[in-house]
Amino acid sequence: MREEARQERQRETLRALYESFAAGQGLPIAEPSTPELTGLDHYLGASSDGEAAPDAALATADDQDGQQTHTRFLPTLAAAHTAQTPVIEQQDALHRNGLLDQDDEASKKLRRKKTRRKRNLVMLATVVIFALVVAGSFYFVKSLVKQFNPDDYPGPGGATVEFTVEDGWGLGAISRKLEDLDVISNDKLLIKAVENSERANKVVHPGTYQLKSQMPAADAAEILVDNRPGKVFYIGLKANLRLNAALEEIAKGSGLKLADLEKLAGQPEKFGLPSSVPNLEGWLHPGEYRFALDSTPKDVLAKMVRSTKNTLKDAGITDLEKGYRTLKVASILQAEAREKDYATVAGAIENRLNPANKETHGLLQVDSTVIYGLDRYSLQFSQAERKDAGNKYNTYVHKGLTPTPIGSPATSAIKAAANPQSNGYYYWVTVNIETGETKFASSYAEHQRNQAEFRAWCQQNSDVC
Repeated sequence: MREEARQERQRETLRALYESFAAGQGLPIAEPSTPELTGLDHYLGASSDGEAAPDAALATADDQDGQQTHTRFLPTLAAAHTAQTPVIEQQDALHRNGLLDQDDEASKKLRRKKTRRKRNLVMLATVVIFALVVAGSFYFVKSLVKQFNPDDYPGPGGATVEFTVEDGWGLGAISRKLEDLDVISNDKLLIKAVENSERANKVVHPGTYQLKSQMPAADAAEILVDNRPGKVFYIGLKANLRLNAALEEIAKGSGLKLADLEKLAGQPEKFGLPSSVPNLEGWLHPGEYRFALDSTPKDVLAKMVRSTKNTLKDAGITDLEKGYRTLKVASILQAEAREKDYATVAGAIENRLNPANKETHGLLQVDSTVIYGLDRYSLQFSQAERKDAGNKYNTYVHKGLTPTPIGSPATSAIKAAANPQSNGYYYWVTVNIETGETKFASSYAEHQRNQAEFRAWCQQNSDVC
């Protein structure tokens, strides 16, 4: 109990010191409180030599009970207790006694602020991550839903698309091909439409169907499911076919009379062609065609001519007079060059056609036109035939282009003829038949060197030449 009382009095003393310091006053306590000392009898006893201590060496004080106690051995206050203690020393004293805790409060506030900032950052990061996860999940679910529920075309559809189902094709193959052709938006839609069809027999029979680009899958299924399209005949025309050979192929594939086809081929005005066009040479576009069995000769030829017109239009040519000239150049490209060199050779042909050029003076000088006029396919002809002006297709004698194209040019040749490369070449020769390497020259002397290279190659590869 005595120890607790002592500690309480000490706390009161320190509290008073703090209040005095806070008020800007000096220390109010001049003397220390009575210490709790024990063993007073020892202090009041004899000195070390057994004699009583002199009165001058002892100081007494009245305690609270009126008794005298020795103060000789009591701890004394420093001089600062009776004078104004410097601020720094007072602060040190208060720090040592744990009374000045403003710094602790500031530190706590700073720590709380940092903790709050970290907590806010963590919460913000959590919200951002959550938002990203939600957004990613949304797009994933959306794509997943679209994958299983793709958008259908609204209809009614665009241009006519002729689609042929071959023997052995299943519904999966048919739907994928129709998606590739942009007839339907997604193959799964057609499969679903066929499954939902009310037809008892949900089979797509082989044959040719007339569909439309970008049509609803249900409409396509209505045309395809359990229908037996009319039988058709097939015609395939290769590029570079001359008119008479093309007509023979048409007659063979269709069963139509060759004479009827030849008669119509000599009447180009019936197909909307200019009066400068003498026949359909060059106008029967190469490709694969299917026609209903009841198709007429005019139906067949009109479709091929229409295909050529569309190709010219795609190449940027709508004037049929200009288109006819393009077909003449394209037919020469088809016979003289390889596809990779079409544009370059087209530029050289345009250079030769310039009557002011000093190399060929407006003459094309190509062998393919000469043999067309001779109605042969071999590139070999005599010097007399080379000089024969009676051959209207002899471009060694007659300046300018030939009277007609010399065959049916493919799409790539037509596009190159419509857009020739601008260059300074007048000559070209293939120096390696196996690789198709072609060399171009701006002068005849350079061309002769290229020709010598070709002859040397032929000597080493006589089995090819």
